Amino acid sequence: MKRRSLIIVVMILLLVVLGVPRVFLLPRIERELQKDLGEDLQARAVQVQIKAPWGWELLFGNIPRLELTAHDAVIDGLRVACVDLYGEQIRLDPRSLWQERELVYIDASELGVDLVVTEDSLNELLWSEVDPDRFLRLAVSPAGVDLGGTLSLWNMEWNITVRGDLEVRNGTSLAYVLTTFEVEETRIPSILLEVLSENYDLVIDFGVFPYPIEIKDVFLEEQQILVRFGGVS
Repeated sequence: MKRRSLIIVVMILLLVVLGVPRVFLLPRIERELQKDLGEDLQARAVQVQIKAPWGWELLFGNIPRLELTAHDAVIDGLRVACVDLYGEQIRLDPRSLWQERELVYIDASELGVDLVVTEDSLNELLWSEVDPDRFLRLAVSPAGVDLGGTLSLWNMEWNITVRGDLEVRNGTSLAYVLTTFEVEETRIPSILLEVLSENYDLVIDFGVFPYPIEIKDVFLEEQQILVRFGGVS
């Protein structure tokens, strides 16, 4: 009887010991990540989920899997509808984590971020940065990103259509580069295209994340853009 009671007590203690990290450590790190990345992204809402089978990995700064979703974030003046961050086998500096309460990134076996930017958000940035009179408007579709509207040139009103490409710069920035410019069905000289490119230069720097990531792909969808980041190799 005594032996049976001892076994039960040992099992209870074992379950308690194994459960302590998941009960105390995991929520604490989730809160820290939610706070830090929420501030970096200026997001309205942030959800963080850490998947750690035992929880003891967290004592050494190891996160087996991390999933984070942020809504209505702001990056470089651009409102981002959704941010999805995911990582596998992330290592944080344990000393900074527990003594200084700072999340100091070391490395990860896999790290990625997906951003969704709507057409309306791009236009708000365009009007704020380069076109306060709102003469032009961006239109996003799988076929490309068009800039259209009416401009006043040489004391005349011209209906214009611009086809542009999204160009990756410095790994983390995305620039809208004009490629084809038409004014009322008539193409204009390339020198004028260069002048307009300088005046309607739109560059977005997504380098807000405290992790070494860079743009891997850009997908054009109907009225929105998906920007995919991956770890720097």
